[in-house]
Amino acid sequence: MIMAFDVGNTTTMLGLLEGTDVKLSWRVTTEQRTRDEYSLLISSLMTRAGVQASHIDRAGISSVAPSETTPIADAIQADIGVRVIRVDSQLDCGVVVATENPMEVGGDRIANAAGAYFEYGGPAIIVDMGTATTYDFVTAAGEYRGGLIAPGIVSGARDLWEGARMLPEVELGRPEKVIGGNTIEAMRSGIFHGTVGQVEGIVRKMWDEIGSECRVVFTGGHCELIRDDIAFEAVFAPQLTLKGIAYAVEPGLRPPRRA
Repeated sequence: MIMAFDVGNTTTMLGLLEGTDVKLSWRVTTEQRTRDEYSLLISSLMTRAGVQASHIDRAGISSVAPSETTPIADAIQADIGVRVIRVDSQLDCGVVVATENPMEVGGDRIANAAGAYFEYGGPAIIVDMGTATTYDFVTAAGEYRGGLIAPGIVSGARDLWEGARMLPEVELGRPEKVIGGNTIEAMRSGIFHGTVGQVEGIVRKMWDEIGSECRVVFTGGHCELIRDDIAFEAVFAPQLTLKGIAYAVEPGLRPPRRA
């Protein structure tokens, strides 16, 4: 089995995969923890799932929180006995990071590119809806060319109610109608449809620049929220990053290059 950690700004996903098949996954809040605290967290999750350390052959991590990367890696090394492979531009992940400065590309975006390319082929646009919403492009030849970083649905909503004194915090969700009849409905509609409009507008501009309407793959903790409102066909793969980590750390899983 492969243990995969995707450490985001707000949440961290831990997955256990057989090959690229995600058998178990958990989502926890990203917060500063010691190595011992990560050891306890990992062991408790594995114990409840009936998974033993001897079942784990490889481990990989993509992280946008550097302070958490080392204690996670140390906990896995000490308790499970496997070295943690860090997904970044220096690792042969199966896709070529062909940007101006590969070192600045986050491991999650590289994992997403690898996951989308090996699962669905290229060219492809990957939309990852987390704390930020990222848009990335991988070519038919498996080259990661870069993309965009935009405010996410939660961070944008938080800025709205924290920055405007008269506006309350609202629960995110799909509104019943576009025109809200009160402040809460108006905010919920604006946040939701503003996000849908952002996604559709950016994807179409990317298509124009790419020169074709290539496949779009959605992932991230909030992608399912807009699934029924996107005006074009797309693939929704909430566990894409975990699969991408598996492809990155285990070259034998990669199928022949495809288009």
